[in-house]
Amino acid sequence: MMSDANLIYQTDIKLVFDNDCLASFIWIKRIDILTNLYSGRMLVPQVVVDEFSFLKRYSKYKWVYEDLLDAINKNIFKIIEIDSDSKAFYEYTKLRNMGKGKGESAAIAIAKTMDNYTACNNLKDIRPLIDNNEINNLLTFDILFEYHHKTGKPINRIETIITKMRNKKRKLPNIKFEKYIKDEFDDI
Repeated sequence: MMSDANLIYQTDIKLVFDNDCLASFIWIKRIDILTNLYSGRMLVPQVVVDEFSFLKRYSKYKWVYEDLLDAINKNIFKIIEIDSDSKAFYEYTKLRNMGKGKGESAAIAIAKTMDNYTACNNLKDIRPLIDNNEINNLLTFDILFEYHHKTGKPINRIETIITKMRNKKRKLPNIKFEKYIKDEFDDI
């Protein structure tokens, strides 16, 4: 969590999405929250798009992949390839060799080499990188806090969004949004 002075919707920093965080918004059809905050500054590794593509095999879920492609075609997200001769490729390979997932490794590698933020919910794997100041990261709850801050949406409306995400099997902290905000600001 960041203080009001560090909210990234107020900066030109780009946000590199991993599958889990991006899926939280796509599954409930709320990409508008992301565009409201980070329009023109959202990057998605091609590897993450590839991870979403498996959903096209299922008629009931293929709309998730199609919605992502639609957002890409509308230039809401910029796709980033990791070329084999780039700094990001070296970092990606190192992370994959450490057992990190493809999408997560790609998001971290791109963010580290371009001095951007990752948007990843998998703290178990990325906490050491955050603690060592190798990356800056936003969780889904952080993004929702920025949305709450920017738009003035009441906390109960944000809780409704979180409930919808949880109903779609999104892994989120098991606390109320209001407590999350309070706990984070008590630490500042």
